[in-house]
Amino acid sequence: LQKQGYDNVIIQSDNLENVISICESKFDGPKSSLIRRIQQILTFEEKWSLNYVLRETNRVADALAKMVLLSDEALHIFEDPPLEIKVILKEDSTFDNLSTIY
Repeated sequence: LQKQGYDNVIIQSDNLENVISICESKFDGPKSSLIRRIQQILTFEEKWSLNYVLRETNRVADALAKMVLLSDEALHIFEDPPLEIKVILKEDSTFDNLSTIY
């Protein structure tokens, strides 16, 4: 995201422990270098934020996380959303439209 020039980014995670570790500067544990790197990025990118959200409120993130567990790739950047994500996005937009009608 940095390399592509995004300056306003909201990162959402349903893992409260990780969000707390990153936001409270906890450096202990095997992932401390990863946590430090994320903290550096969030500090440098002043308009980026990390928020905790319930899994049910961010089905796209949950689906992406599950896709990663099934993948052999270390990193995959999508130019377009995978089909599974498109379905969720369509369902979410339909729900949003219905909720605004009623």
